[in-house]
Amino acid sequence: MKTNKFLMLAFVVIPLLVISACSTPPDGQQEEGLEQLVETFIAQTLDVQQQIEVIVTQTMVAMPTTVEEQAPIEEPSPQATPTLTPTATATATEMPLPTATAISSVPLAEVSVATNCRTGPGKIYDWVSVLPVGRQVEVVARNASGTYWVVQNPAGAGTCWLWGNYARVSGQTADLPVWAAPPTPTPIAGLTPTPTKVVLEVSVPTNCRVGPGMIYDIVSVLRPGKTVNVIGRHASADFWVVENPDGSGHCWVWGEYAKFSGSPASLPVWEAPPAPTPSAGVTPTPTGVVLSVSVPTNCRVGPGKAYEIVSVLQPGKTVNVIGRHGTADYWVIENPEGSGHCWVWGEYAKLTGSTANLPVWDPPATPTPSSVTLQVRVDTNCRTGPGQAYEILTILRIGKIAEVIGRNAAGTYWVIKNPTSAGHCWVWGNYASLTGPIASLLVWDPPPTPTPTK
Repeated sequence: MKTNKFLMLAFVVIPLLVISACSTPPDGQQEEGLEQLVETFIAQTLDVQQQIEVIVTQTMVAMPTTVEEQAPIEEPSPQATPTLTPTATATATEMPLPTATAISSVPLAEVSVATNCRTGPGKIYDWVSVLPVGRQVEVVARNASGTYWVVQNPAGAGTCWLWGNYARVSGQTADLPVWAAPPTPTPIAGLTPTPTKVVLEVSVPTNCRVGPGMIYDIVSVLRPGKTVNVIGRHASADFWVVENPDGSGHCWVWGEYAKFSGSPASLPVWEAPPAPTPSAGVTPTPTGVVLSVSVPTNCRVGPGKAYEIVSVLQPGKTVNVIGRHGTADYWVIENPEGSGHCWVWGEYAKLTGSTANLPVWDPPATPTPSSVTLQVRVDTNCRTGPGQAYEILTILRIGKIAEVIGRNAAGTYWVIKNPTSAGHCWVWGNYASLTGPIASLLVWDPPPTPTPTK
């Protein structure tokens, strides 16, 4: 600011002095005074110019000279071309490199979305607290199927049950005790539940069926935005008996996408109606029931991720259904890419025909995994180390199975055999599904971080 004032003063005074010199006949004394004044302002102006040059020079030195200071693209980058010049700037989506190599003896759970913690494994149990995103809690047990974790209450004393769908557990879980679910809440003796006290609505269109499962015929569809009275519940599964949203009577709706108002614990327990059975003497005709899917769906040797993938059923293609699982939502279909048959999950399936006439198939024996394998839901870079600072070696594609040979201490990166050539590489676990004895994997130290090229 001071230098600007000197410049402005110089630009104003000097012209005035020149004008004054032209209008007034100078004498010797006035001329000498004016010359001294002009020389003083010229010296000050030169000094200001020197200061400006220093400031400009310092500013130019401080400015970045390359585009490498920009943040790199977040993981994963399916179409990214491997680059040999790693960036020096880390992104917020990847965790910092761990410094510890020891596996935590205490299992810890965290969630990707805020998740309710209840007195038991399911919505029928009372709500205890909420585990927020970014907070870890100690895991003390699990249920037999591994779908719920018993954790220390994140909001107080005691324990509660946390749904594992949005949970990630780190540490040793192989030795966790298996807890049986506590008894489901029962209505208080002498009190008759009032159906209008509990209402239900869904976030996605949900079928309402004759019974609790896809083997039962569809009665109607419950649409988002519409509420229905709940009049009963299944004893153990997440199914609810509601007043038919499109007519008289009642039907069963799955609770996966349901939101309740009221206390579901006060509802009476309903027995599921008998599962439909084929008519006596009638041989099921495979072409009588066909199936299609809305998203690409793996078709496996058996009903679940423990079984190997046989083929993939693509949207727009229909296949004959030749059998069904006794209880779970799996269907046996003709192999869409070859001979034989395979099992497909019904989550994204649409069936045409009467599924009640389909024979019930017993699943094959569950294979015992001898190694740990990994698949990804999106194409994911495989690098020389755990993070974007490391070079990309190859890309692990959707549907390809890779053998896992190690992991980092935090369990966020997995070392796999290079899926396209010899050697190994590190893949981010955010979009990965693993099968096998994960606890037996060795913890690998990350290689030295590459030094950015100047």
